[in-house]
Amino acid sequence: CIECVAGKYIDVPGSDNATDCIDCVAGKYVEVPGSDNATDCIDCLAGKYVEVTGSDNVTDCIDCIAGKYVEVTGSNEEADCIECDAGKYIDVPGSDNATDCIDCVAGKYAEGNGSSVESHCLQCAPGLYSNVVGSNTSTDCIECVPGRYVVQTGSDEASDCIECVVGRYVDVPGSNSSSDCIGCAAGQYS
Repeated sequence: CIECVAGKYIDVPGSDNATDCIDCVAGKYVEVPGSDNATDCIDCLAGKYVEVTGSDNVTDCIDCIAGKYVEVTGSNEEADCIECDAGKYIDVPGSDNATDCIDCVAGKYAEGNGSSVESHCLQCAPGLYSNVVGSNTSTDCIECVPGRYVVQTGSDEASDCIECVVGRYVDVPGSNSSSDCIGCAAGQYS
């Protein structure tokens, strides 16, 4: 008697042809020949998938790409891999949990899903700051209050906004330069 090859099994006795051997379904593999039950086929680990039937090696299981994860075992298509939400990224392939998605730091945001590198987290523009992690839109960046400005990008707290020097003021929010601070009119002071 000849064993079914790795990647296949046969669960009935008395078979007389290699075509009686059944492929492991997509999402599973079996590395040893002679399997006699569908349960011998092993699920690909979470974070991986395999789209073809008859896989005969754990290496047939493909990592979800960076920026995506899959939490269940036995995934059978790339579409099972889930993108990290906006405001987060994963920079390694094969992630197996939503908690693997890393929040953009305060002062940065990422608007699109599935970010695969930290550089997808964009810095708040000058004149703005964000003091929360995981921001997912530029509107999460908050304008400095009137009378203050911030020059650098990526500011992460309101205290980064610098007060205009004595005798100068700015009456609009979101200022990004000390030159926005204008001198008080004659007969006034600040």
